[in-house]
Amino acid sequence: MKEKKEPSSTGALSWFTDRWKTSIRMHLLLYAIFGIAFYLLLIKHILPERVEIQTGMVSPETIVSPVTKIDLTATEEAKKQAAEKVDRVYAKDDRLTNQQIDKIDRFFADIRKILSDDGLSQAEKEKQVKTVLNETISDDFPESFYHTLSTLSPEALTDVRLKAREIVHDILEKGVRQSELKEKRESVDDKILATMIENSLDSKARIVLREIAKKSIVANEFYDVKQTEQLRDAAREAVRPIPINKGQIIVALGEVVTEDQYRKLEELGLLRKDSNFLPHLGLGLLVISMLSALFFYIRRFHRSVFRNNARLLLLFSVLLLTLVGMKFIAFGQNLEWSMIGYLAPVGLGTMLITLLLNMELAIVCAMLLAVAASMLFNGENHLLFDFRYGLVSLISGTAAAFALTDVRKRGAILQAGAVAAVASMFPITALHFMLPSEGTWTVLLQSLAFGALSGLFSAVLTMGFLPYFETVFGILSPMRLIELSNPNHPLLRQLLIKTPGTYHHSIMVGNLSEAAAEAIGADGLLARVGSYYHDIGKTKRPQFFIENQLKRLNPHDKISPNLSKTIIISHARDGVEILKQHKIPKQIQDIAAQHHGTTLIKYFYYKALQQERDGDQVRQEDYRYPGPKAQFKEAAIVGICDCVEAAVRSLSRPTPSRIQNMVNKIIRDRLEDGQFNECDLTLKELEIIANSICETLQGIFHSRIEYPEEPVKGAKQG
Repeated sequence: MKEKKEPSSTGALSWFTDRWKTSIRMHLLLYAIFGIAFYLLLIKHILPERVEIQTGMVSPETIVSPVTKIDLTATEEAKKQAAEKVDRVYAKDDRLTNQQIDKIDRFFADIRKILSDDGLSQAEKEKQVKTVLNETISDDFPESFYHTLSTLSPEALTDVRLKAREIVHDILEKGVRQSELKEKRESVDDKILATMIENSLDSKARIVLREIAKKSIVANEFYDVKQTEQLRDAAREAVRPIPINKGQIIVALGEVVTEDQYRKLEELGLLRKDSNFLPHLGLGLLVISMLSALFFYIRRFHRSVFRNNARLLLLFSVLLLTLVGMKFIAFGQNLEWSMIGYLAPVGLGTMLITLLLNMELAIVCAMLLAVAASMLFNGENHLLFDFRYGLVSLISGTAAAFALTDVRKRGAILQAGAVAAVASMFPITALHFMLPSEGTWTVLLQSLAFGALSGLFSAVLTMGFLPYFETVFGILSPMRLIELSNPNHPLLRQLLIKTPGTYHHSIMVGNLSEAAAEAIGADGLLARVGSYYHDIGKTKRPQFFIENQLKRLNPHDKISPNLSKTIIISHARDGVEILKQHKIPKQIQDIAAQHHGTTLIKYFYYKALQQERDGDQVRQEDYRYPGPKAQFKEAAIVGICDCVEAAVRSLSRPTPSRIQNMVNKIIRDRLEDGQFNECDLTLKELEIIANSICETLQGIFHSRIEYPEEPVKGAKQG
């Protein structure tokens, strides 16, 4: 939906100066005033009704939980205990087992080579054995061990190797933790004793076997932190939340309050703390956050509201009106009417903003009103936000805004209210089915009734308040424009009766203007209605304008060009005065005043030049309209179409090429004359306007076949 034009200064806000409307200080002041009002409306709803009680006191009343709420502390304690019961998980590294077996095999292979080398002395053999042992197994052996090892026979080495592999493999295969390392190494002795019956190892071989096997036992089973935590997390997740059930007695009358009971009261937000200013600070920050988001949104996407404080005042007035209505309904929320929050007239705000300002802005404001509804109607659940009312308010308010897109009749407001009523029923029903414990079927029916009434109630209020906002802020809503375009309007009836030629001309200009405006995204309806009234000033002296002279004599032939010029120029000023007297909105007045801009009245200017002997005495400035030039697109378009319609009507043969040349010449002359310098029309838009006008004119001045005359009776048929 297109944004509405600038508010009029002819209403009750006429004392607002342009400086006030554009002052950034006043802009911020409006935000501050609205923020304070918003804060005051919500301040009583930031916390539920609370009690003043302390641990160890005797409770003066029975306090029950108003809601079903998870006992976070008890639940966390249960989860902690469940996690602690999960034992540590250890993972065995089989690679270490294989590595140790490989070391034993390599070690004995190297020792066999050393001991079988006859070229080495006993001392050299012991020395090399020590080196290999230190490099492969360990360096923690007594000196005597190297001598013992170097004196073993090849057969004994083989037996020791095989038995060492077997013992080490058996122990490591079962897993060895670091804390078990000493115990596992000591178990080597038991295994050697068990094998002494089956294997005839001498004492030296047993010594070597014992030392090699013990030193080869290493920790190969390690704490798996990740898997352990996963199991503990699973244990925590398996714990079902421990609830504080709705209606559960927290503290009974006459009971001494325990720490656990006090904690539950605190978690439920039922304790009153006189020195606790944090909730109020939090509400202030919330209001500032929402208004900051609204400020930057308007600044980025709705520049017309951002630049005009009157429009911002209109927005905040609508929002405050809606919030006050919601506040009154909140007073009626009690146990009997617990669902009355669904009656909140959020649609009033979104529909008024859609009609008076912009649909996109209305949808964003619906979010702000939804947050307010969540807080205003939180009494039943004793929570800061009751999302049920916020969700239903958001959906119904948004549906009402969408239903009013491009609305042209006031009766459509009731239809939008019906749409909002139906839209609210779906989330209400969905919430009831998802939370069946929250109410009975009777409560559901009551909720649906309130939701339906909310949409219809909002529509009725919108129809009641809309005329006041239109009048006070001078807003031209589409419905107001439709009313002004009614041919039975007194001014249009007067135009038709007194100046039939001008009336027909205005209708033609309206058709051209609407099509051209819509082609560039401007307000086509405003352009059409402005065209209907742009020449209303001609009703004062209709005979001086050629379209109303029919076949009568032209009075300009008998008067001077200067006087003719004065009469022609006066029709714009006369039109504005007539429109003011009939309280026609400012935008229509502006079109009447600006559609000629400061263009030159060429006919009488050239006539004056011909009559004056000394042409220098005729100044071009004296034969120009006083202006102002067009200040907005629709006024410029009406001016172009006004000139084009009159010019094309004067063409003897209005062919498409001649029409196009005429339109392009008129627009080019106005552009070179600076008539578009004060509005934001671009060259591309002027090209689109020209094409649109040509298409419309070609549809009007299309070629027609020439019908043959009726043959005379009795004529010969040849």
